[in-house]
Amino acid sequence: MNRRLLQLVVVTSGMSVMAVEMTGLRLLAPYFGTSLLVTTALIGSLMGCLSLGYWLGGRTADKHPSIQALGKVTAVASVFVLAIPILAQPILKIASAALRPLVYGEELAEPMVAIASLVGGLLGSMALMAIPVTLMGMVSPWAVRLAVEDVEHAGQAAGRLYALSTFGSIVGSFLPALVLVPVLGVRKTFLAVGGLFLAVSLLAVLKGKARLAAPVALLALVLVPDTQVRPMPGLLWEGESLYHFIQVVEEPYGDCKNAVHLYLNEGVGVHSVKCPRDDYDIRGVWTYMASTPLWLDQPETLDDALIIGLAGGTIARQMLEAFPDAEVDGVEIDREVVEVGLKYFDNADPRIHPIVMDGRTFLQMSDKKYDLVMMDAYRQPYIPFHLVTVEFFELVRDHMEEDAVLAVNVASVRGVSRDLAAMIFHTMKQVFPTVLLLDATQSNDVIIALKREKPITTGADHIEAVGDARGLGRIKKALRKKIVGPVPGWEDARVLTDDQAPVEMAWDLMALEFAG
Repeated sequence: MNRRLLQLVVVTSGMSVMAVEMTGLRLLAPYFGTSLLVTTALIGSLMGCLSLGYWLGGRTADKHPSIQALGKVTAVASVFVLAIPILAQPILKIASAALRPLVYGEELAEPMVAIASLVGGLLGSMALMAIPVTLMGMVSPWAVRLAVEDVEHAGQAAGRLYALSTFGSIVGSFLPALVLVPVLGVRKTFLAVGGLFLAVSLLAVLKGKARLAAPVALLALVLVPDTQVRPMPGLLWEGESLYHFIQVVEEPYGDCKNAVHLYLNEGVGVHSVKCPRDDYDIRGVWTYMASTPLWLDQPETLDDALIIGLAGGTIARQMLEAFPDAEVDGVEIDREVVEVGLKYFDNADPRIHPIVMDGRTFLQMSDKKYDLVMMDAYRQPYIPFHLVTVEFFELVRDHMEEDAVLAVNVASVRGVSRDLAAMIFHTMKQVFPTVLLLDATQSNDVIIALKREKPITTGADHIEAVGDARGLGRIKKALRKKIVGPVPGWEDARVLTDDQAPVEMAWDLMALEFAG
């Protein structure tokens, strides 16, 4: 038996297992997002598959103690890895269609069918990864059986092989995230990993000159042309970053027939939108977020604003239309999103200063104070838990001027309980004396907090006093009606802390309540 070849199979298998898990998360992201629930379901199920593989590998190795037999199993595993991006796409596309009505609060014609499609698509795509992971789990015990020549050195042989497998897993954790996915994309990452594993497997199965087929197979797979990850009409650009799957799509927005939309991950929520017509008013949650300076004592004196979750700069542009003398620091965690905003949306405005960083990290590193802080950070439809806790809002308060305003965009589902908004409202009340709910759109609530006691109708009073409010006239009649006051049931809601903030669970329960 070729000991070096066995070790190569073990290292490559360990790398491939982790690469499938890491890239699998990015495969699911364009359709199901990157929530804790999705991550847990994928990793937990694949760990179960590994456990099954260990058991099967130990039993099979005793019956077929040869590297050629092991190579045949790993070759089959590599073929399944190669098939994952091809077979998963139609399954995921059908399943993800159930997400959009849940987010936008639209009526579900057949709720059980929608839920079954969603759950079935998630389970089906995980099953595609489960097969090769189970087969790869067979490698370690099988390799130990082949490597052990006498009982006296069994521990040394097993330790060496498990160390090599773990080293491969380390490589498989970092290589896709830092190199392969950003450079090649999800599809080609699966092809590269599957092709490499297939080449190594063929080395174990074939002999002599036949082994030349291994590098030829790998080269052929790497040269496969690119295809779109999630094809859709009007797609202008799509790409992968360290944080997101990103799409820029041209499609109608209201009466604007060729508006440009920014979609991230599962593509349910629109993160930015721009109409090329200068006379067209983009409404929606962006306008209501842009109206929040009206809660200042003197809105026209707005100077410095901070936006956490800049995306393509739609909120910033809307706000600057009404308050053109302001300057905006826009914090966005994803550099690629900022670049897309510069090319297709509004980040090139000289009054907007993009900062690539996590919003909370930025506040911890900065001493600057602002007249206005707006938070619109999502991995749709989930809001990052560390941006809605008591500790975070205390940090924000320390960066606000005495008359400053804080506005938080919270995704919601109409027709069901506002549990998530109630928790965030109660949490903000721990820090700010005045907090109010703005019932902005069917899928968005805006929660506004002030550092001083003020009437909750201050914004509506100011919009009427200043006429068109330099661009906000289109919501002049609606704004007062949108001011709800407190979120119903907020006093009984959980206060969110860094230690416990179940915001994802709250959203999932709302979605299930709506669908049921």
